[in-house]
Amino acid sequence: MKLNPDKKVVDRVMAGLNKNEEKYGKRYCPCRRVTGNEAEDAKIICPCIYSKEEIEKDGKCFCGLFVK
Repeated sequence: MKLNPDKKVVDRVMAGLNKNEEKYGKRYCPCRRVTGNEAEDAKIICPCIYSKEEIEKDGKCFCGLFVK
């Protein structure tokens, strides 16, 4: 897993992560919906549990923060 070399994408995703940290106290992926269910939401703390599979399948995670 590597950070996306596209600085614009990284900056956009980082802004979302920071916003979620301010709002919820954790860096939830900005591309995932925070449900309020602590156990479910733990799965979407960046890097989320879905990122590895997405990177393998699509070459990047859904947000685009990480790439193959």
